Amino acid sequence: MEHKERSEKDIKKLDELIEKFKSLNLDKKYKEVYEYALNYRNDAEHYHNKEDYFTSFGSANYAYGMLEALIMLYES
Repeated sequence: MEHKERSEKDIKKLDELIEKFKSLNLDKKYKEVYEYALNYRNDAEHYHNKEDYFTSFGSANYAYGMLEALIMLYES
């Protein structure tokens, strides 16, 4: 998989996780973390558009990790 495709895939994967986070109403309970994740998501898209796929990948995955951890705690 090329870097551009990987970056696109990771942003899409993050978008899906953001929707899951919201559907569980965790965006209200963890508002500050949710806002950070959205900022990192926007950073990922920004860097993707600048063809800096490495930074895009890092931004998307950092946000994904924050949200995924809270979802895992919620579901346990």
